Amino acid sequence: NKNKIKPKDKYIRDLIAGRPVFSHPSRPGGFRLRYGRSRNTSFASAGINPATMVLLDDFITNGTQIKVERPGKAAAMSAVDSIEGPTIRLFSGDLIRVDDIKEAYEVRPQVESIIDIGEILINYGDFLENNHPLMPSPYVFEWWRYDYEAACPEKLPEEELKNPSVALALRLAREYNVPLHPKFTYLWHDINRSEFEALRKFVAEKGIFLKGDPDGEGILKLPLEASLEEGIKPVLEKLLVLHRVKEGEILIKDALPFILCLGLDQSLKEKADMPDTDDMVEAAGILSGFKVYPRAPSRIGARMGRPEKANLRKMSPAAQVLFPINNAGGMTRNLVTASDYTSSMNAKIGEIEVELGLRECPACGKETYFWRCECGEFTNPKLSCPRCNIDVRGAETCPKCGRKATSVANVKLDFRSIYKQAFENVGEREKVDIIKGVKRLMNGQMTPEPLEKGILRAKHDVYIFKDGTVRYDMSDIPLTHIRADEIGITAAKLRELDYKEDIYGKPLERDDQVVCLKVQDLVISYDGGQYMLRTAKYIDDLLVKYYKVEPYYNAETIQDLVGALLIGLAPHTSAGVLGRLVGFTKASVGYAHPFFHASKRRNCDGDEDCIMLLMDGILNFSRSYLPEKRGGKMDAPLVLTTRIDPKEVDKEAHNIDVSASYPIEFYRATQEIKNPTEIESMMDLVSSRLGTPEQYEHFMFTHDTSNIAAGPLNSSYKTLGSMVEKMEAQLSLASKIRAVDAPDVAERVLKSHFLPDLIGNLRSFSRQRMRCIKCGEKFRRPPLTGSCPKCGGNVILTVHEGAVRKYLKISKEIGERYGVSSYTRQRIELLDYDICSLFENHKVKQLGLSDFMSGPAR
Repeated sequence: NKNKIKPKDKYIRDLIAGRPVFSHPSRPGGFRLRYGRSRNTSFASAGINPATMVLLDDFITNGTQIKVERPGKAAAMSAVDSIEGPTIRLFSGDLIRVDDIKEAYEVRPQVESIIDIGEILINYGDFLENNHPLMPSPYVFEWWRYDYEAACPEKLPEEELKNPSVALALRLAREYNVPLHPKFTYLWHDINRSEFEALRKFVAEKGIFLKGDPDGEGILKLPLEASLEEGIKPVLEKLLVLHRVKEGEILIKDALPFILCLGLDQSLKEKADMPDTDDMVEAAGILSGFKVYPRAPSRIGARMGRPEKANLRKMSPAAQVLFPINNAGGMTRNLVTASDYTSSMNAKIGEIEVELGLRECPACGKETYFWRCECGEFTNPKLSCPRCNIDVRGAETCPKCGRKATSVANVKLDFRSIYKQAFENVGEREKVDIIKGVKRLMNGQMTPEPLEKGILRAKHDVYIFKDGTVRYDMSDIPLTHIRADEIGITAAKLRELDYKEDIYGKPLERDDQVVCLKVQDLVISYDGGQYMLRTAKYIDDLLVKYYKVEPYYNAETIQDLVGALLIGLAPHTSAGVLGRLVGFTKASVGYAHPFFHASKRRNCDGDEDCIMLLMDGILNFSRSYLPEKRGGKMDAPLVLTTRIDPKEVDKEAHNIDVSASYPIEFYRATQEIKNPTEIESMMDLVSSRLGTPEQYEHFMFTHDTSNIAAGPLNSSYKTLGSMVEKMEAQLSLASKIRAVDAPDVAERVLKSHFLPDLIGNLRSFSRQRMRCIKCGEKFRRPPLTGSCPKCGGNVILTVHEGAVRKYLKISKEIGERYGVSSYTRQRIELLDYDICSLFENHKVKQLGLSDFMSGPAR
């Protein structure tokens, strides 16, 4: 059966420099699959121990996307500290497992090799959604407890069951035939028969077992030098038998279960012959007399995808007001510069020519370009025929030529006067250094924003998107339960927000109680909170100074924004979703209920979406600002979903399991590699709750986490500098991880990233355009005068030698260091030759007689 699920290498076919591989496909030492759901996983998001994040050199953090071998294509990562962390070998030779993030930071400088990168928590619902056969589950505590409850009449405390002593584990195995506890079950399936026999023989001949109390602790001593010479220490590492190295000896604590599984007694004498089987799990069971089950039958390969994001959304280039100033604002499109612009020596200061949509006031007949006249009346477009140059009133086409009428015209503006008047209108002083406008409007009627909005946005340092709204982008992570103490608020504040009881039905009184998150509540990053606070202050200024009404938010700190209404919006959609802000997180992500993400037409496999304040959307959004081009109406809140109905969201959200534990039948079904649909009826899924009050509440999870934001604050992909640094860090990590083949990573990065880049840049250099440094005009070939015919500015190249050579040196170094294939090395050499022939001057030099002389004679 095990051979049915074959390794898949699709996720590592297109490697990018700086984004490490964490495990080759299904390789021992890679992520060990663990079934379950935490309150911050599911819906395509997976969980790992935060210690794993730290010991993988901070490349993974909350929200980082990883490309996975299965069940789907990708997953956003979350911190879950109730699952196992990585097993590492230190420079001292010690083999330890690190489950605690504090310990991970302490031991990180001492790590020589990462033998096993720990568990990855994936819920049943993701296998169901992807219709992927259930992979064999490891023998974990959740499964062992079912076996214990079925066989043992004793009722022991939960903590004792989770972390039993050697004596208790062996007593339960002997007296009640309970399978050996996962704590003392080693990875016997990762070694072959010859390694098993060599280990057994070595322990019997050279080991010393120091017994503790009868059937108790006990320490097994093995000689270090001999174990290295005979290859025994690597076998211990493959099995994940934790040990310390001290004074030339390997010390294995709680060693009795290990000794018994080798078929030895407490005197280290062989008590049974080696069974005739190639399955070492079966052999360990026969020799020990216990039931022994596989500890890690399923491994999941993974590599880093895109890093997490929590940052403000800007247009490219950034703008603070949709007001056109052509080239008057210089390369930075600065309205301050445009107000002092002169087109020539004798021209009027601040007079600029721009393209705008003309409008006319029906009440006073005044011509303007705003939707509202100074007299208070709404204006109408002043349509004319661009060909016949005649006014067209009351019709969309020209009566003479039939061409579509337009209100767009080139107009000369006294921008200096408009600029000064705008400052007066909002009662602000002209102390702003830069207000970013746009060169040209993209909407059909060329409708600009009021300049006053740009002044106030510049004052509060906020930027707009194409529709006039201020947005903040965050990676999507699901969250079904929260605690007040981890989202920066109090239980009292939660009660104000209509949270009454915790998941166990007890009244909400303490900050550390876990409550079920309401489906339209959001937890955003602290940085996002600060940006939304600046936006709220801008909105209040706008209401008071421009619209002459009362302020709305009155917020002084981010805590004042808790309870504020937001709009969530995904790119490529046109429907916003109403949400409420309930708290903040240190992680660079946006936490929300899976239903909220689903209603934006998203899952949580590493995508990012934006939020904006509801009042900002109501005041500043306009369809009139949207570009008149294909896709112009995408990524804009044209409509707003005010209430989420779980029946109407994407079906993927219906596949989320919401029980506190998986049934024993589930674990048995995984051993048979069943299709997930075969056991759908026995799982507690959202789909079975639709149309009932339970579709919103009483969700549970199988694995808790002490802090949803545990782990590094930012991925090292974002904090490392150049691509060369990132590449070095990527290959350094690959060399440390047992499950990764570093030369293969080097070869793949060269073939899929560096070489195509070098070839592409070489081609771009030969086909490049020229650019004027003053006005930005581009030319297909250099002007004969050598300067810009429009403004007289210098004309320069747009692709430079440095861009072409960028990855050549590092490609050559990596090729030599990691011994890549001769074919790849030859491709690098040919590119080197092509680049040198293009940039290096091979002109024959005239040599003098002295050039052929050496030493004193010269």
